[in-house]
Amino acid sequence: MRIELHPRWLLVFVSVVPMVLLQGHRTALMVWGGTVFALLTVALLWLPRRVAAAQRTFQRDALARLSAHDDAGLRALIDGQTLLRLFGRRHVLEEMRALAASAAGRHDEAVKLYRAALDSAPADERVRLEVNLAGEELATGQLAEAEGRYRTVLKRRPDLPIALSNLGRLLVRREATRDELDEAIGLLQRALPMADARDQAALEQALADARARVGA
Repeated sequence: MRIELHPRWLLVFVSVVPMVLLQGHRTALMVWGGTVFALLTVALLWLPRRVAAAQRTFQRDALARLSAHDDAGLRALIDGQTLLRLFGRRHVLEEMRALAASAAGRHDEAVKLYRAALDSAPADERVRLEVNLAGEELATGQLAEAEGRYRTVLKRRPDLPIALSNLGRLLVRREATRDELDEAIGLLQRALPMADARDQAALEQALADARARVGA
């Protein structure tokens, strides 16, 4: 478990300690108190809005560079996010680094970055990160890890198409038991109606392979 000292809490600590030390110095204490109030107002009211806006802009620009395969530009954009690095959600930068690594074929690096992102991601963003990490684990041959991750995702989102289809194909891909092949058939059948035209052929092939192995 990683413990980090967030700048916001450091600001509170640095603000309170001088107030204790300045007890008995009325004028200095009033001046310091006014300064602390102004700083906290900025930290609690202005800063969160500024960080949220910076995060939206960063994600938009980063995805544009990712789509353009501008790896150097994306790295420079990530390195320049001082505000997000100090006050934002840490997983945002780690996730974008992971996406860049995956796009460049550096899947081992992407696995590490997604795992780091999960360490600090809020609950409402974990499913997306878990699914992407499972995909990278598949790409690096970590089938047991990917299987466990897809099963975890499906406990939270039982009808998520990508988790259904990828777990089904994973079970078909490996040396599965009869029960696992039956499970794969069920997963693929559930995923197929929700698949887009691009994925339907692959799902139908995986389903046919599973049925052939069951019948063999």
